[in-house]
Amino acid sequence: MNILICSAGRRAKLVEFFKEELHKNGGKVVAVDCDSTASALYHADFHEVVPRIDDPSYINHIIDLCKKYDIAGVLSLIDPELTLLANCKEEFERNSIQVIVSDKNVVECCFDKYLTFQFCQEHDLPCVPTYTDIDKIINDINHHELEFPLIVKPRRGSASIGIHKVETVQELYFYQDKAEEIVIQPFISGEEFGVDCYVDFITNEVTSIFLKRKISMRSGETDKSVSYKDPILKEIIEELVVVLKPNGPIDVDCFKTESGYMISEINPRFGGGYLHAHVSGQNFVKNIINNLKGLPNVPNEDHYEEGKKLVKFDHFIVL
Repeated sequence: MNILICSAGRRAKLVEFFKEELHKNGGKVVAVDCDSTASALYHADFHEVVPRIDDPSYINHIIDLCKKYDIAGVLSLIDPELTLLANCKEEFERNSIQVIVSDKNVVECCFDKYLTFQFCQEHDLPCVPTYTDIDKIINDINHHELEFPLIVKPRRGSASIGIHKVETVQELYFYQDKAEEIVIQPFISGEEFGVDCYVDFITNEVTSIFLKRKISMRSGETDKSVSYKDPILKEIIEELVVVLKPNGPIDVDCFKTESGYMISEINPRFGGGYLHAHVSGQNFVKNIINNLKGLPNVPNEDHYEEGKKLVKFDHFIVL
């Protein structure tokens, strides 16, 4: 059994985790990226440089590679590509290739931060207040329901790119013409938490939930974290999964404030902090392989030790 990882980027350790598990099953991992200097490429069994995801030939190119390497399943590590793969599931399935991603309605809801907010509101899930109407923001500020500073971020974006802090009404009006492209949220000063979750493709049930408190971030990705357990946060995530109906690996960001937990973002893919879950015994890679074999996974939600810190560090290769 072979698996293809699209847009591998810098996620070298995740590629190695796939290689380790696949080798146990006589399989290989193939990594692809549009950048020949993407470091994760050189940690796979095989790698290929491919067109950008916005190239019209991209999907056909990926399918051809899947045929070349006898790929059973394909996944992506970046948000913009999830929608593309989700929309092309049937085309891959006609070639006996499983796309390891949630359905397109789930992916679209998660990629659009305002849709995520609306979804959480509709299902009574605690979430960070999110605005697209600047006049509504001014009204709430005047009625003391909201206060500066505020955070402006792309409505559809990832990796903390394009995020700005806004301190005044004048600064806020600077974004008036970009209202369709941005969302505005209050600045949250509470602790930040990440949740790595796996939803089985066969049973559609949660088989793993790993909670971590984020100690520090770098380039939008968890750099240091400590394993954590809290039945309240776990219950919120379980409720989210029931109504959202995702599949495969899910990454959820949350804040903890005086009023409780609030969901910030939902990413239906491997999160940058997944490494912590994996080394703590929550092996989503093995779960994927089992599902590709047609085997359901046994729930393994609480089998990890609390208080263990994960600290990332830099490494290099010479090409």
